[in-house]
Amino acid sequence: MRNTYMRDGTLQEINYSDGTPKGMYQVLEERVLTYSNLKKICLDYKKRAPQERDCCAIRILSLEPDFANQKSLLEEIVKEAGHKIIFYPKFHCELNYIESYWGAVKVNTCANYDYSFKSLKNIVLMALDSVPLIQIRKYSRRSLRYISAYRLGLSVKQAAFAVKKYKSHRRIPNNILEDLNIE
Repeated sequence: MRNTYMRDGTLQEINYSDGTPKGMYQVLEERVLTYSNLKKICLDYKKRAPQERDCCAIRILSLEPDFANQKSLLEEIVKEAGHKIIFYPKFHCELNYIESYWGAVKVNTCANYDYSFKSLKNIVLMALDSVPLIQIRKYSRRSLRYISAYRLGLSVKQAAFAVKKYKSHRRIPNNILEDLNIE
């Protein structure tokens, strides 16, 4: 986190003068947003209704506009350089073809590894080069088909079926819904 401006326009420094970060409670206290018996985090703070502000410190800070709208340092650097940055959804490795590529690299590494660190450094480099470009492109096309299936509103199981059935296509056809008997 970097320094930010509070609702009243006052600069709030996130670190103490010696460089150590302030804790959430200190940040809240400086914003005059303290509550009695406040927990640091509760397990369901993201599921709570917007009017339930005081369940935990993370919830209160997450609702503050300057914290909610702050971009990561990576996003700021990439955008400042004039590029776009796209993050894939978490926990959906089928949408990111590099996961398939890494899987193939790991299989190759495990098959040729003799359990020494010196060997591992060489094997990993060879394993990265062992996956042919045509295979990487196949992983990419499969990811695009998954994206296409999810755009059509298919469930995870339906998307997996459609991706397997329509391998020669760059996208899942719109009539897949008829094939799956969905209305």
